[in-house]
Amino acid sequence: MTDPRFMGEDVVGLPGQNLNDDELALLVAQANGRKPSEIQQDLGFDAFTVSQLERTTKAKLGAGTKPHTMSRAFVLGVLIPRALCLLLCIASINAYHTDGTQRVPKRSRAPITAMGGARSAKSKRDDGPLPDLVALMACQVA
Repeated sequence: MTDPRFMGEDVVGLPGQNLNDDELALLVAQANGRKPSEIQQDLGFDAFTVSQLERTTKAKLGAGTKPHTMSRAFVLGVLIPRALCLLLCIASINAYHTDGTQRVPKRSRAPITAMGGARSAKSKRDDGPLPDLVALMACQVA
């Protein structure tokens, strides 16, 4: 993961889906909008090798076209936006105290209003035992 080819300007490549390092570097370069000639120069491959990497990457991600390959890479978690990485880092920093313990969310202490208290008291009211249904049915029949 320390390979600089996996850290793009817009995306970060993560190992997965049985992609090798060259295929992942190709995905990162394509997602960053690099032209095929720039990808060849950056990765040090010829045009045939780049097209072969594109075919194997499509097959491993189950895609049919180059745009579909990009969308599958994002959906499957092989590529993630750098902005998301930053957001996750900030969220993880805020989730822990300096001593390493996890914060416990606080419960709401909203005051109980008179109307809310009356509703809860009414619903908890006991009206006594239920009437005897057999006796009621006998009265209606007679």
